Amino acid sequence: MCKEKNISKNLACVLTILIVSLFSTKCYGSPEILNVRHWTAPDHTRIVLDVDGEPDYEIKESENLLVLNFMEASLNKSIPAKIFINKPGITKIIFHQYDENKVEIEFSLNKHQKVEVFKLRKFQDKPNRIVVDIMLEQGPMEGKTTDQIIELKPKKIIVIDAGHGGEDPGAVGKRKTYEKNVVLSISREVQKAINRMSGYRAVLTRDGDYYVSFNKRLKKAKDTGASLFISVHADAARNRSAKGSSVYCLSTGAASSEAAKLLARNENLSDILGGVPENEGNNESSSIIMNMFQTNTINLSKIYAGILIKHLSAVCNIKNKTVQEAPFRVLKLPDIPAVLIETAYISNPQEESLLKKSSFQKTLAAAIASSISEYLSGTAAAAQCEVALKKDNETGKADKIQDDEITTAYYRVKRGDTLFSVAEHFNTKVALLLKLNKLKLDDPLWAGRKIIVPAGKIENKNNTAAVSTAVKKKSKSPKKPSKYYMVKKGDTFSLVAKNNSTTVNELLKINHMKITDPLLYGLKIKLP
Repeated sequence: MCKEKNISKNLACVLTILIVSLFSTKCYGSPEILNVRHWTAPDHTRIVLDVDGEPDYEIKESENLLVLNFMEASLNKSIPAKIFINKPGITKIIFHQYDENKVEIEFSLNKHQKVEVFKLRKFQDKPNRIVVDIMLEQGPMEGKTTDQIIELKPKKIIVIDAGHGGEDPGAVGKRKTYEKNVVLSISREVQKAINRMSGYRAVLTRDGDYYVSFNKRLKKAKDTGASLFISVHADAARNRSAKGSSVYCLSTGAASSEAAKLLARNENLSDILGGVPENEGNNESSSIIMNMFQTNTINLSKIYAGILIKHLSAVCNIKNKTVQEAPFRVLKLPDIPAVLIETAYISNPQEESLLKKSSFQKTLAAAIASSISEYLSGTAAAAQCEVALKKDNETGKADKIQDDEITTAYYRVKRGDTLFSVAEHFNTKVALLLKLNKLKLDDPLWAGRKIIVPAGKIENKNNTAAVSTAVKKKSKSPKKPSKYYMVKKGDTFSLVAKNNSTTVNELLKINHMKITDPLLYGLKIKLP
């Protein structure tokens, strides 16, 4: 009798455990909707649902209603039955929990163009997410923005890219300062400083707390015909004593340091953190882009980066006094010089406080604006010089390329070559290479192409395919300059011209140079 009772008790216990296990398994397998957030950008309103598991849902859409049906899910108790949003494209969200595992979410929409719903998998500190993007109908002003910019035809358009935004906060300081907020404030100050300069206009990639994909940031630069693209960020490191500003350019190969490599890797994750549909985020075709890349654009970026570092060093601490290189996705613009500036270390308590100060933001903005003026006004001066030379050529009054006879040879361009590296290798000027080959500075230098170089200056005969018989005749009345000047550290074309009572145009013309040619320390140049 006792044995029968014990067996019954044991059987009851086993059944109880099995029942509890079944219910537990079912509950555990049903994801819970934890939280709801929303962001508004100029072209869309984004709703984000945080989920603690892999969500499975069905979508039903009518004119002004979007419904997500979850057959296996539950709502967190903190989520109210209704959330009134009243943002462009949406008025409210209604949550229904019909039974233990069935959830229905209604999105009440108003004027909108279309709705995009997609999932984002768990990544770093971000849970699984469901993103609802309500694409807005463009009003008359939004539709004219790019056209108006192009129609106004300002001398130069500068695109200022405030990093991160929305779902992607960027680095976070010890006092909970978000990188996305401080870089937006700095970018707005840079925009104001640029717009105060005659003939310049600044355009922001984002002007609020929302995320913009890499593709859209780059598209804005292309659509506006930008002369320069500057991405603004704030650095972070485990070592809280690390401080200072750095300027980065794109590298098509290895990064200039391990730190630069890690930084680029972190920054390139923004699309994953910020939330981008797969068809947009994976549309980079990096191998094709890299093959099409104009190396001269990267060289122009480095020239501007050097000028930017000089101006920044006057107002803040510089960590890296040379231009750094890394494969940043946000800098992959084939024909627009682009740099990324790490303004300061948000992980450093002192610099975190500094980044939040309006006075520092304005000082930083002024330095960036002045660097843009020096770089682009010089480019404009060189362009005027080219027009003058062209007119002289048409009337037969142009000076010869060089006073001495030049025997030319052919050089086959190798992978990685630039006009600057070839000119340096053959101890000649970029301007001379451009004239010999009838090239422009921004023309691509394809690997395998034959170009003309001064044969008398060839150091390595293996690099020469064939020697040309063309010989430039001596000028009948060569005009020799009165003196030479040895370039000193910190010199610029403007400074040399001013100190020698001449103009930048005259300096460039007599030395057969462009304003974008590097003015290297120790270089001997002619003076009128």
